[in-house]
Amino acid sequence: MFRDNALKEKLRRGEKPVGCWVFLSGGDTTELLSLTGFDAFVIDHEHIFASPHRLIEQMRAAQASEATCLVRVPSHDPVTIQRTIDTGIEGIIVPTLETAEQARDIVAACRYRPHGGQRGVGYPETRAADWGLREVDYPSQYRDRLLIAVIIETRRGVENIEAIAAVDGIDMIIPGSGDLLADLVDDFDELSGYGSYDHPELSALIGRVEEVVKRSPKWLGGVTRGAAGAKGMLDRGYDFVTPTADSWLLIDGARRILAEMSDGDGR
Repeated sequence: MFRDNALKEKLRRGEKPVGCWVFLSGGDTTELLSLTGFDAFVIDHEHIFASPHRLIEQMRAAQASEATCLVRVPSHDPVTIQRTIDTGIEGIIVPTLETAEQARDIVAACRYRPHGGQRGVGYPETRAADWGLREVDYPSQYRDRLLIAVIIETRRGVENIEAIAAVDGIDMIIPGSGDLLADLVDDFDELSGYGSYDHPELSALIGRVEEVVKRSPKWLGGVTRGAAGAKGMLDRGYDFVTPTADSWLLIDGARRILAEMSDGDGR
């Protein structure tokens, strides 16, 4: 529903919010995790097949707290972006951003024509404007409330990072270590150990993104697996980190309890 973006407000105050990825469908997990203290959820729609109705269910579940809901859309497709925003999502994350032109197109997909965009003026009928109950407030406030983030996942994206960081309307830039490494290596064996890659060229590329974004007015977002990596990112100047995901928490918890129950007899 149409409400203040708590994540953007925390970032503006210089706080260091912590998020959690949502890969499991359904609202129960999201509702439970929203009660534990995460500042934001990134609901994945790039790799997980889920409907807009399921997305709305998860957003409603997250409203058990003030946690902000973002969604990683599957592509740059403007129709998908516009329909996703009409659900009332508070932020979008767009994958595989490579050029400033693509960044400008993404911003245009998020805005209406009076603001240089291309969205259809249908907000009086959308959940984003409280089904029309906020049709006066919504068009004047949506730009300030919506968070637009992009992920840099290729060498080409890193090469163009200066121009991308200069695009008005992009709020956050996230280096995507997994896909960046996939752009460098020849074998999947080198992609094991997500969140703890040790590859000099990858480190150089991520360092370049970090350097440029920290010099710009954009926020720097980071994805890792585990508290240690996330704390390291915050120490390096990241503004927002996601150290875990709902499915990772389930896997890690299951493995830990089974290990603790092991009696050393081959279990």
